Amino acid sequence: MEWGFLTEAVFPYRTGGFNTRHNERCPECKRGIGKILEGIHGEVKRNYKFQIGTKPSDFGEKKFCEELGRIFVALQEHRVFKDFVKVKTLPHCDFFVPNPGFVLEFDESQHFTSARKLALELYPEELKLGFDKETWIDLCNRIDAKDNDPPYRDEQRAWYDTLRDFLPEIVGLKPTVRVFARDLAWCSLNPNSKADLERFRSVIQT
Repeated sequence: MEWGFLTEAVFPYRTGGFNTRHNERCPECKRGIGKILEGIHGEVKRNYKFQIGTKPSDFGEKKFCEELGRIFVALQEHRVFKDFVKVKTLPHCDFFVPNPGFVLEFDESQHFTSARKLALELYPEELKLGFDKETWIDLCNRIDAKDNDPPYRDEQRAWYDTLRDFLPEIVGLKPTVRVFARDLAWCSLNPNSKADLERFRSVIQT
């Protein structure tokens, strides 16, 4: 199965600048994505929690456990924050679609940091993703967000995002899908419009 995106012509950010006409903090955008997902797939679980651990040692003999360990150590050494994992189980995912079985994450600008770039660059080539890794690395370079409250927040967020990307290999799902909040006024999509459903389907290719 191929996972892809709309053409760059649709995305203001990727063609030279942010779409300043719409705020990425728009609460209706995230709700709108949930409604669109329901229009395509039916049942959608919001803020869904998977009962998986948050330390590399929690994954034992799972595929890519060694790669996860390397990413974890690299994040620890990034700015020498060793203790950035503060919970025992993975925090909630934005959306879980039980059928066909995938997670969708809605990434705002604070996710695109040097720590996230570091983690992404260490992903094994064999790991299947529902988003374009090189595009996400490019966004990390261009946005270079910083969140120092608490001081280790960038490493913590990058690690939890990493676990969500590796989640399909841990629990048996289709690749994790990600959409960038500033790519589109997502709240403008109408879940009752066949054209808009197809438009969004072409983004996530599920």
